[in-house]
Amino acid sequence: MDRKAGVVATVACTMSIVHMAAASIAPVTWEEVVARYAAVMDYTASYEKEEMAISGGETQHMRLSFRKPHDVRLEWLDEKGKVDQVAVYRHGFNDGKLIAHKSGMLGSLIGKVRLDPRDARALQESRHPITEVGLGYIIDRLEQGSRHGLISVRRVVEEELDGQPVVRFEFDVSTGASPVGVAGARRITVWVDRAMTLPVKVEILDAGGKALERHRYRNLRVNVGLPDSVFTLP
Repeated sequence: MDRKAGVVATVACTMSIVHMAAASIAPVTWEEVVARYAAVMDYTASYEKEEMAISGGETQHMRLSFRKPHDVRLEWLDEKGKVDQVAVYRHGFNDGKLIAHKSGMLGSLIGKVRLDPRDARALQESRHPITEVGLGYIIDRLEQGSRHGLISVRRVVEEELDGQPVVRFEFDVSTGASPVGVAGARRITVWVDRAMTLPVKVEILDAGGKALERHRYRNLRVNVGLPDSVFTLP
């Protein structure tokens, strides 16, 4: 290979590498997040939740199992990582009620309870009913809010979260709107895992920048084939 040909080949190779790098870091769009979730049939995650309206924002640690269209299992964990309480909900079953059971002696005495998802007793641990739990709710509400002009994308930023590449979406919420069911919300920030193209963290802020809610999804596994037994309490 002569010198001229070598230079051309080097330039071509460099351009190819640059093109590949640019393609690999192409910005993720919210439409891609919506499309990715459409292909998810079920998932599991370690779920951490903070709500200022509940116990002043104390972190709740749970295991979450979700199956479309809307089957949910939540297991609340105590400080030792043991299951303290379980709630399950199956779309179209149990007369629309969730079924819950608490561990220990109290659970043995009370047994299983059936509650309307919006019953005050069912909302002791959250301002959101179990029918609003999961990735699909936030994805759908933001997509609808954007379509109806209730929210707008403020900026999209590439960064890392716990050492993993993510894309941070910041949404501004119109005054008076409540697209995710949180009164006073003026900004919603969503961190999307770069590899999975799915949300792994959500933060909801008021007009002054104070956090109203935080939701964190760790160890997210999708399309694991969850059976009916996961969403049934014996």
